[in-house]
Amino acid sequence: MCGPAGLARHGALPTHPDHPAQPSGPRRHPAIACETHTVKTAPKISVVVPAFNHETYVVEALESVLAQSLGDLELIVIDDASRDGTWAAIQSLRDPRLRALRHDTNRGAHATLNEGLALAGGDYLAILNSDDAFHPRRLERMVDAIGDTQRLAFSDVRFIDSDGHPAPDHERAQDHAAACRLCTDQPPASWLLTSNLAITTSNFVFPRKLLEKIGEFSDLRYTHDWEWALRASATEAPLWLREELVDYRVHPTNTLAEDDVWRHVHENAYIQTLALRQHHPELDATTACTALLRNRSLHPVSTLSFLVAAAHLPDPDALRALARQTDGNWFLPALARTSGLDERILLSARSLSEQQAALTAQAALIDERGATIKQMSNTIAERDICIAAQAKLIEERWEALSAQAAMLEQRWTAMEQMGHEIRQRDIAIAERDVTIETQAIEIRNNPWNRCKRLLRRLTTAGGVHPR
Repeated sequence: MCGPAGLARHGALPTHPDHPAQPSGPRRHPAIACETHTVKTAPKISVVVPAFNHETYVVEALESVLAQSLGDLELIVIDDASRDGTWAAIQSLRDPRLRALRHDTNRGAHATLNEGLALAGGDYLAILNSDDAFHPRRLERMVDAIGDTQRLAFSDVRFIDSDGHPAPDHERAQDHAAACRLCTDQPPASWLLTSNLAITTSNFVFPRKLLEKIGEFSDLRYTHDWEWALRASATEAPLWLREELVDYRVHPTNTLAEDDVWRHVHENAYIQTLALRQHHPELDATTACTALLRNRSLHPVSTLSFLVAAAHLPDPDALRALARQTDGNWFLPALARTSGLDERILLSARSLSEQQAALTAQAALIDERGATIKQMSNTIAERDICIAAQAKLIEERWEALSAQAAMLEQRWTAMEQMGHEIRQRDIAIAERDVTIETQAIEIRNNPWNRCKRLLRRLTTAGGVHPR
């Protein structure tokens, strides 16, 4: 079984007064499988890698540590009972600086971190999550920057996606860039009030003496890193190295269950309450309030409720218990219901600001639509006038057409009358022609006339002209 070299060298880690030792802290466990490569002398720096279900990335993470320009290091990796091939991937690496351990049951991120830090023997300590990666000179640059101080140090971060490609447009990258811009004009002591500027434990490098001073990581599920960083910054302002020295991998965002949302709200309110109750000589009231109000994760009513609760609860454990409900009976929504308030009042300043921005945008849209409707009403009125004029013109044209139709009707009647008269005349003419023809026949058939015609023919034939 591997012995806790760090504990043998430095003794057990202290706990912070607000964060007493937890059952899941750095304790030896008989069910832990372990593989040890002995480091002959105390290393300059120890790197702790908690690993869980990252078989795709863990080798890249570990190799990024082993390839550091600062080679005087030890690497402690603890597989927190992964269900995939993470442990096999870890075992594929061979390096005398590597110490590998495996849990038989999952114990959580904070407990695994505390265990690894307790085992560490370096004068400086660093953490790397098993899906992130160090840049080659990270540890050298960070240790040189820290020097003999007892400061937490972090660097700028390069965001990468699940395939390792740069992801500067990811929502978290954009939020972090905005937080960095906000912090550039603030004193270092206020940085972590404005944002979790380190963003991940993979970005933590600090001297062992700082860990011994402020104690181990608390048992908060989502914000143990930020809470620890706030405690560290309360002793001495942090160091921010403006170089991208760590790759932070962002994965597709998953929607949190309601219970997890409330856990986030309570943990944020809890750590911000602790931060506000801590005194830092470099921070005056205005600077501290300004920094906190710039924090997009600030839950104003929630934090106020925790501050009031802290003043009336008997000890820090009772306050922390409000952020660690396990039965879903959360303190803040119950408080809102008791007060007859909408639970949305407990939202973060960011959410409230976004809601206000949405309401402002909706109001502007309503005003714009109102102006458009008014303009359309004017246009419709103008069209109504035009339509009325056109209707009048059509009516006048209809009257003209009606008059023309009446005139045509009269002409048609006259033409029919004339046609009738013509037909009557034609009948009369036909009757007269018949009468004339009849009279002509009668004349031709008259005996006297017939005799005269015969005599004329005879006379003409004999050359005698009748007298």
